[in-house]
Amino acid sequence: MIPLQFLVLLLKAAGTTIWISWLALLMAGIAGGIVGIARGSRFRVLRLLALVYTEAFRSVPMIVLMFFAYFGLPLLLGLDLPPLAAATIALALVGSALMAEVVRAGIASVGGGQWDAGRAVGLGDRLIMRLVVWPQALRVMLPPSVGVYVAILKDSSVASVIGYVELTKTGLLIRDSIGHGFEVLAAVALIYFAINYAISLGGRALERRYRIAGH
Repeated sequence: MIPLQFLVLLLKAAGTTIWISWLALLMAGIAGGIVGIARGSRFRVLRLLALVYTEAFRSVPMIVLMFFAYFGLPLLLGLDLPPLAAATIALALVGSALMAEVVRAGIASVGGGQWDAGRAVGLGDRLIMRLVVWPQALRVMLPPSVGVYVAILKDSSVASVIGYVELTKTGLLIRDSIGHGFEVLAAVALIYFAINYAISLGGRALERRYRIAGH
């Protein structure tokens, strides 16, 4: 049985994990939105650059990006990045590549007829995007966006390799301290499950709300 004080430490570490994953998701949403829009640009160079960005960060293992952000960026930029900043950057890079695909697919799901109808009533492309395309695309983007957040949250466990003390790292430290390996890791797994299940339930509730509002 895990002592109560160590369970409290695990719950506090879960809060840290949620925080870093939310921060990474915010950055990923902004960058992914820009890259996703570029994927559908009329300019071939922009489409190519966005494609290269997306495929590159979807293909590189998270642990490699973690080491690059923690050890490589300081050498390239002359900065001293703490583990929190390095881990957030690495998570945001992968998350932005995933979000770019979500945004691209969401925009593509709105048929060309919507653009033609908007132009027919005198709207410019920016207004059509803001008033017509985005409201419909968001309903399509919501479910996979929840999946991206779950993926980022799970990948945050890799931050332990660069010394960032989140849920997994805390569990490993407690295991080394008290020796109850199975119980500690089982508790860590249950906490991850509870967080991700709560996120999934919240995503489904938002999806139902959007669906009702759209009718």
